[in-house]
Amino acid sequence: MAEFYVSLSTMEIAAQIALLINKYNLWVTKYTANTIYTSSASYFVELINSRVIGCASILKVYPTLSRIQHICVIPEFRHKEVATKLTKLAIEMCDTEYIYMTIREDNIPSLNLANTLNFKYIRKHWFRDHYTLTVGRRKSCDQKSVN
Repeated sequence: MAEFYVSLSTMEIAAQIALLINKYNLWVTKYTANTIYTSSASYFVELINSRVIGCASILKVYPTLSRIQHICVIPEFRHKEVATKLTKLAIEMCDTEYIYMTIREDNIPSLNLANTLNFKYIRKHWFRDHYTLTVGRRKSCDQKSVN
């Protein structure tokens, strides 16, 4: 079986992911290369010329449940299916039966992505100064989402 190597170290990739998330996601938490690198999450990245242009991660929360998080694409590469490709890869690599995401209610692109990937509405929750929506699906989901 082939082996693949990239010109970036895992710590360099982690640093780029942290910068991407901190700059473009509206998180209260600020991430560092070390917090990404030492996380239990699995990260999926799209690279162009040694630059991380998009990422998504999946974190096993329970033996049957995982959370997709940190979906982020730099603006000049949005609307090119990068987030969709990375999120599908995260779902494919997930080893739990159920998957969920928590999305800000005003994050229409992420809500559209979740709908496209057959996630279903679970609940709405107030967090600090905004509402978040929790959406979920089974890994082997083949039903169409209902709005």
